[in-house]
Amino acid sequence: MKGLRTMPARFMRGTPLALTEIEMQLIPGFSPRSTAVLRSRYKYTGTDCDCRFCTQTTEKKNCCGSAGCICLPELIAAGCVSYEELLRLFLSEIQLQTFASRIEKLLKESEANPMFFRNAEHRKRFQSLRRSALFPLINLSEAYAAAVFLLTSDDFLWKQSKDFINQSCIRFKDIRIHGVDLDGYAIFHIARDLYHGTDHIAISELSDPELINDKLLRLIINAFLIRRHGIAAVPT
Repeated sequence: MKGLRTMPARFMRGTPLALTEIEMQLIPGFSPRSTAVLRSRYKYTGTDCDCRFCTQTTEKKNCCGSAGCICLPELIAAGCVSYEELLRLFLSEIQLQTFASRIEKLLKESEANPMFFRNAEHRKRFQSLRRSALFPLINLSEAYAAAVFLLTSDDFLWKQSKDFINQSCIRFKDIRIHGVDLDGYAIFHIARDLYHGTDHIAISELSDPELINDKLLRLIINAFLIRRHGIAAVPT
């Protein structure tokens, strides 16, 4: 029927060619293609990222370190960059001192008690979606993955949003959050900001422990890491 929009068929679903099929069906000029697509096709190992093979390494110059490494995405994909190192990289880019101080505190705590997910239920829910062939963009789009990571962390938000998340987008405008608590309110709006690239919640607000407690801040920072580095930033 004229005007009827149908979803593209997924003949390769559940096979190694599924990600390639999705990319080929994207409309040129729309839905920006993530760098995660290319990295997802090849599984990097520590050997692949050995500094001895780096074109930037010479006899007079040793390893440049994670912060300046041109192969940082591959190092992360290979699991060669720890959670603490990702936090340090994030910290090095922060200019607001009050916010930086809070991240430094999280960094010290993570060394003794590393925690990426909000709780066990959050881990189970997100990892289940990650493994599901129904939500392939979790492995392809940093923005999509970061938003889903946050939405799955809150029981109420997930109940309200799950029907508006599909294999191609998240329809934030259709999600109703009336009745959500304060933490859930912050989680929702930051998820939307990360997905759309907006900034309705300011860094100054994240710096205020009365607005964003330490546990919630850790969750938000972890979503930032996913938005920056992709699904490879999530511990297995």
